[in-house]
Amino acid sequence: MMEADVVVVGAGAAGIAAGVTLAEAGKQVIMLEKGDKFGGAGMFGAQGLFAVESSQQRAAGVQYSLKQAYQELVSYTHYRSNLNLTKAILKESASTIDWLDERGLKTELVNNTQEVHQQHPKVYHQYIDKFAAFDRLIHRFKDHGGQLLLKTAGTKIIQKDGNIVGVQVHQDKHDFVIDCSAVVVADGGFIGNPDLVKEYLAINPDNLYSMGERKATGDGIKMLAELGADTRHMGVFENHAASVISPQNHKWHNGTIFSLTNLPFLWVDSAGNRFVDESVCYDFALWGNATYTAGGYYYIILDQQFVDYISAQSLDWTDSFERTFKSLDHQVMTHKVGPFPQIDADLEEAIQKEAGWRAESLQDLAQQLHVSELDFENTIKQYNEHVDKKEDPDFYKSSDYLRFSIRKGPFYALKARSTSLGTIGGIETNAKMEALKVNKQPIKGAYVAGNDASGMYDTSYPTLEGISCAFAWNSGRLAGKSVIKYLGK
Repeated sequence: MMEADVVVVGAGAAGIAAGVTLAEAGKQVIMLEKGDKFGGAGMFGAQGLFAVESSQQRAAGVQYSLKQAYQELVSYTHYRSNLNLTKAILKESASTIDWLDERGLKTELVNNTQEVHQQHPKVYHQYIDKFAAFDRLIHRFKDHGGQLLLKTAGTKIIQKDGNIVGVQVHQDKHDFVIDCSAVVVADGGFIGNPDLVKEYLAINPDNLYSMGERKATGDGIKMLAELGADTRHMGVFENHAASVISPQNHKWHNGTIFSLTNLPFLWVDSAGNRFVDESVCYDFALWGNATYTAGGYYYIILDQQFVDYISAQSLDWTDSFERTFKSLDHQVMTHKVGPFPQIDADLEEAIQKEAGWRAESLQDLAQQLHVSELDFENTIKQYNEHVDKKEDPDFYKSSDYLRFSIRKGPFYALKARSTSLGTIGGIETNAKMEALKVNKQPIKGAYVAGNDASGMYDTSYPTLEGISCAFAWNSGRLAGKSVIKYLGK
C-alpha cells in the first residue's frame, strides 16, 4: 500500500508542471508514467512553446498583448471554446516561461518557425538543451519529495462518498492502490488507441499518419469518464501538415520526397479535383485541416519536365519545414530547394514503397489512382491554363507558385496523408482545470491537464505556434495550484 496527497497520472509536460508545482508546495506527490521514460510529447515531440507578454518578448520589444492573443485565438475558434479557460491559459503563459527558466528549462524567443507567420509578432519560445532540462525538472520534483513511478499505469480512480480516496495502478503485472485525496490526469490523450481513434476520426484511419505518443491510449480519459466526466468534445485531432508515407513501413523516409511534399505543386483529391491553394503548406495547422477535410489524403502531381528541371538546378521556393529545422540549428535560411540529382531513383523508391505512381499518360495515371479520368484530365487542363496565364481564379494561388505545368510524360503522383501530433480533446474542464460532469459541476478532487483536457480548441488546432505545448505546461501549473487550494481546505 502506498499513499500520497495527490497522484499525477502522466509525466509529460502537463504532468511534470503539475507535479513540480505540488511538490514545491510541500504536498506528497506520486507521478505515474506508463512508459519507461518521462517527458511525453512535450519533450520528444515539441521544440518549444507559445507565450504572450513574456519577459523575453518585452525585452525584445515585441508588440503583442494578452488582449490581442486572446482575441486572435477566440476568433479562430469562433467562440466555440471555453473562453475563461482560454484567458487563464494565455494569462499564465508569460510567467510559465520564467518558471521553467528558474527550474532549469531555458528557452529563447525565436522567429516564428513557419514561413507564413513571419509577419506575426514573435511568440515561439524554443527549448534550449531540452533533454537535459527535462532531467533537471524531474530532479527538482524528486528533491522536493516527489516520487516518479515508471512503467506504471493508472487504471481506476477510486471514490468513496463523493470523495477521491485512491488510484488503482498496474505495475509489472501487479495491481495495487495508491491512497490519495486528489488526482491530476495528464496522460496525453488517446492517439495511441486505434479503436478510439477509429471511433472519433472523420477519415479512414489508414490515411492517418500519427506522430503522437503511442502509449497515450486514453486511460486517464476513461478513468474520469467512469466518474461521470463530460467527454462531448473528444474527437479533436491536432492535424499538422501532411506526410508521404509508405504503407509498408511508416518509418520510411526519403529526403527528396519529403521536400517535394513541402512545396506548393498541384494537388488533387480522391476524385481527381484540385481543392485548395497549395501554398497552404506554409501554415502547418491549415495545411493539416485542408488535408483532413479533403478526406485524409491527396495526390501531388508532377511531370517529367519538372523532374528534369529539379535534377539539375535549384528552385527558389522555400521548403515549408526549412525554417523549423534551421531555427533549431541556428542556421541561415536558403529559401531554395534542390537540385536533386537522384530524383529519378527517389521517385522509383517511392513507387516501390507504394507511396508513389508513374504513368506514361494522364489517363493511365488516373486509373492507377482510382480517380475519375475525366475530372483528372480537366483538372490538369485547367491548371495548365492557370500556369500559362500566371493567374489562379479558382483558389488564388500566388503567381510565384504557378511555375510548372503538367504536360510532359511520364507523369508522377505522390500520396500525402493526414498527419496528427495527437488528440486535443478529452474531458471538459474549467479555468481551474477541474474535471467537469455533463451538468458542468466539478468532480471533487479530480483535475485534468494537457491533451486529456477539452475547452481550448474548437474542432481543429489553431495557427498560433506552440499553443498545444503551452497549453500542456500552463494547464499543468494551473491544475497544481488548484489542487493545493483544494487540499488546503
